[in-house]
Amino acid sequence: MRQPALRADLHWLQTLSEPTLTSSWTLAQWETVIRLSRRLRLLGRLAESVLGAGLAPALPEPVRRHLLAEQRMSRHMTRAQAWVVERVASRLAAGPGPLVLLKGSAYLGQDLPIARGRLPSDVDILVPQAQLAQVQAALVAAGWSETELDAHDQRYYREWSHEVPPMRHQAHLLELDLHHNILPPVSATTVSADALLARLQPCRFPGWQVLHPQDQLLHSASHLFHDSEVRGRLRDLVDMDGLARHFGTDPAFWAGLPARARALGLSESLALACHFLVGWLGTPIPAAALQEIKAAGPQGLRRWWLQRLFAQLLAPVPPDTLPPRRQDLAAQLLLLRYHLWRMPLRILLPHLWHKWRATRRAAAEDAAQAAKLRGERG
Repeated sequence: MRQPALRADLHWLQTLSEPTLTSSWTLAQWETVIRLSRRLRLLGRLAESVLGAGLAPALPEPVRRHLLAEQRMSRHMTRAQAWVVERVASRLAAGPGPLVLLKGSAYLGQDLPIARGRLPSDVDILVPQAQLAQVQAALVAAGWSETELDAHDQRYYREWSHEVPPMRHQAHLLELDLHHNILPPVSATTVSADALLARLQPCRFPGWQVLHPQDQLLHSASHLFHDSEVRGRLRDLVDMDGLARHFGTDPAFWAGLPARARALGLSESLALACHFLVGWLGTPIPAAALQEIKAAGPQGLRRWWLQRLFAQLLAPVPPDTLPPRRQDLAAQLLLLRYHLWRMPLRILLPHLWHKWRATRRAAAEDAAQAAKLRGERG
């Protein structure tokens, strides 16, 4: 199967695994890459790669300062992430069911290479839906609080979402996102949480488990290709590349992945992910597995327009450059796809009407408050 040529504007990502490639970069090239990777939340990964290879003495002084600062920040946030994971486990240890780390927290729990240099903003965990209320109550008793919501939004999270509202704690830097599934229960694509929980794996954090390696890749793919905002999400592809390279050394990983995607209903997400992984990042995927994945994914016109819309939004915009209009159009079309996928129309239309009215009320309140302040100053 012919593979597309790798994107020339993403060659700098090779330095995440081959840091010596930076030895020929000029200061101008460094400036572009630092600004772009910071925007994409990949600068910490770049810093760990370059500094970990012992290349700091050869770097220009301004570059070294930026990389060291980002490395310190990412390590600080990683420690904060581990602290949340450990404290939450101590509060939930008495529960009957499994506690599962998702995404970045899971990568940290497995000491995966892609965990180094991340800048986490939250901790994602998964528990069986039957234990959701018990876990929420235990977290509230431990000082975690949910975002205040009106009655409609409370119903949204209770009946139509796969997670509860984000939870915050005064003693922790990071939010806690509590899930009972990886996709909403009313969406066009649903996943059996029991199927995910049946193949859990251990990790280094006591009391915690993680998804099976195949399910971790499928979760990352579904998270990216079934989300409302795709722009600037190149880091998700980099994460999937790291997962594929790490776990893909086991032939059984690729041999069983297409069938696992079909069983979970995630063949389209996997096919889209592999299209960009191979074409943009050069991820090594066995030809037989790639052919099977592509055959189970979207076909014909659907494949054509999905690949092009996602390509528009995933492609990074150079610093000091405005996004092209076609990217804004792609964003609107994929947002429409997201809404139509996430909820049936009987739920979606009242939900969007409520959100529109809430936005209008908030804007009116902000305007009234601004007018009041101007009057007081006058």
